[in-house]
Amino acid sequence: MPFRDVVGHRALTALLREAVTRGTLPPTLLLAGPAGVGKWRVAGAVAEALNCQAPAADGDACGECRACDRIQRDVHVDVLRLTADESGGIKVDVVRDALERCGFRPFEGARRVVLIRDAEGLLEAAQNALLKSLEEPPPATVFVLTSAAPDALLRTVRSRTMRLTFGRLPPADIATVLTRDHDVAAGEAQRLAMLADGSPGAALTLATSTLNESREGAIALLGAAGAGDLAARLAVAKSVVGEKKDERTRQELQAVMRAASALVRDVAALHAGADHRVLANGDVPEVVAALARRLPAPAARKAFATLDRALTALERNAGTKVVTEWVASEL
Repeated sequence: MPFRDVVGHRALTALLREAVTRGTLPPTLLLAGPAGVGKWRVAGAVAEALNCQAPAADGDACGECRACDRIQRDVHVDVLRLTADESGGIKVDVVRDALERCGFRPFEGARRVVLIRDAEGLLEAAQNALLKSLEEPPPATVFVLTSAAPDALLRTVRSRTMRLTFGRLPPADIATVLTRDHDVAAGEAQRLAMLADGSPGAALTLATSTLNESREGAIALLGAAGAGDLAARLAVAKSVVGEKKDERTRQELQAVMRAASALVRDVAALHAGADHRVLANGDVPEVVAALARRLPAPAARKAFATLDRALTALERNAGTKVVTEWVASEL
């Protein structure tokens, strides 16, 4: 997808287009930011812009030539995509194979581009194998790493890349992504966008999971907020995680935490005098009102910060049970 079709992140995509046009694009990039906000799409747009056979004057790809088409279908021989395997990691053998291919000149494109998705999943040996190539990239080669947890990368890897930081998207942009690219009905897209905490990827997770179940878990977790009995709060956390044989997956628990964040945002909005019609959970106003009585404004702000830290920890593969118990103890 060309840069012009990427929703949001206009300042960053403009910067990248200009760098491509001027030939000043750094050979090693780290696109960092929350999960699901479009970093991987921008990485693909970089690959297209560098190899497009009919580029626009502003440095963007045409999106239609043979090279762009092959990159979009992931069959371009000079664009290598490295992603995690079933274990969630990227092994050293995968990296070494890519680096061996980088030892030759591009076969069909102007530049060879190595795209590494969720680079925090690179095993330590794989990161070490990358170091020399990141510091002195092979001729006509560009490395683009994406990560929601860049600080999990080795310091030596981070120091060899140019970091661009991506932010969360506003609900209107998320709704655009859902309707345009995923055929979600407009009304449903707007509702999911309000619950997605700035991430189209999170909105899609909500769309494909049982939204009501996620919210029920969130209500249970928040309902224990402020209870004096820590044991009771930890019991609620255990029920949210689920029993061993029927335990929520990491993705399902992330959906619960995002649903809880959306509820807390609604509580804060009520305390600020907002109308019920602007609430993300406006279909259950009585639930939001009950939580507002339990969580005064300072507690709501603390709860939101706690849930944000919990989501970051889950993205970094922290244990689901530990994270949920920590949230319950902090609320």
